[in-house]
Amino acid sequence: MRWLLIKGHSLYGGTRLFIDSATEALRKLGHECDVLDLAETADPRALLEASATVLKPDAIFSIGVLGEYREPSGRSLAEAFGAPHLLWHVDYLLGQFARLEQTPPQTRLLVVDPTQADAVRATYGEARHPDVRFFPHPAVGAPGPDDVDAAAFQAARPIPLLWCGGFQRPEDAWGNVPAELRRPLREAVDIALSEEWTPPHLAADQALRAHGVNTADPRERWKLKIASCVQDVVRSTRRTEFLKALAKAGLPVHICGEGWQRHLYRFKNATFEGPVEMTRMVELMRRSRVVLNTNANFGAGSHERVFSAALAGAAPFSDHSRYYDRAFAPGEIALFRWKDLPGAMANLRALVDDPERAFEIGRAAKARAVGHHTWDERLPLILEAAEAARIAA
Repeated sequence: MRWLLIKGHSLYGGTRLFIDSATEALRKLGHECDVLDLAETADPRALLEASATVLKPDAIFSIGVLGEYREPSGRSLAEAFGAPHLLWHVDYLLGQFARLEQTPPQTRLLVVDPTQADAVRATYGEARHPDVRFFPHPAVGAPGPDDVDAAAFQAARPIPLLWCGGFQRPEDAWGNVPAELRRPLREAVDIALSEEWTPPHLAADQALRAHGVNTADPRERWKLKIASCVQDVVRSTRRTEFLKALAKAGLPVHICGEGWQRHLYRFKNATFEGPVEMTRMVELMRRSRVVLNTNANFGAGSHERVFSAALAGAAPFSDHSRYYDRAFAPGEIALFRWKDLPGAMANLRALVDDPERAFEIGRAAKARAVGHHTWDERLPLILEAAEAARIAA
């Protein structure tokens, strides 16, 4: 099978590394791959139009981009290349509604939280995007070295605790929302923050119905798009709460990411590296004993950090996800609950202070990641989606 994989611009190089990893995994199985890099040309549209005249793929894979692409003639990406388009969204899908509404129904959408498929159906109906599939993040990087014991683990990993990500202040999501929806939005945010986790579209639905909106009515269901604002506010609010609690705990932490300069004063025991590419993040994980994660409010889904940390041999410490309950066995990951941040910080301190336990979790997490959560292991999900598109064509 011949694949066309398309790279674009990427903060920290993340999605570009994902495309490289997908390409490598496909080639291992004997697939032929062409890779277009839109970030390395001054005219991406010209590159796509020229490539469509010479490349003949059986399937196309991109991340977050080109669902909305149209040639001057009006043809979509799939029509231009004569092949089904698989589009993986690693951000909240309803937050991409401007692109989503221009994406053809035939596009196979992949999401990192399965409840986003429900959100799309609730907002646009069953027919608008009939094939939305769960594709959890695979790990990136290579497996970390095998440490013979906890002492070797500690010696090889001088970073006791690693945070990779920006410092995000809670967002003001109300400014661009129609006046009639601002009160339901505020109430939806309150609903979401009052619970351990609820899918944003369900919080929005509950608040809208309380204001007499029949979200089952096709004329009204567009109002569920306020779920994207619920997602933004809850994600940024909880991440800020977590980082403030981390600062208060005073644990030794190595920090990399954007937006930290105004907030480093909070951290009395921190090393700050600044923004780093994802390849550097993987290097840091291999030198860390515990790696922190907040799951971007994907309470039934995934974040790449967890699996990359596991593959690197570090102990992942993350908020709870329904998917992690299935993806890991007890003793392979340390999870916390949003409704008990004090307990989370106490558990984190105990883990950082116990290299033996961090070693055991990291060793078990790596074995799980190698066997179940690499690009090689995830690839069948992409191949199944491509086969479904071929049959439907």
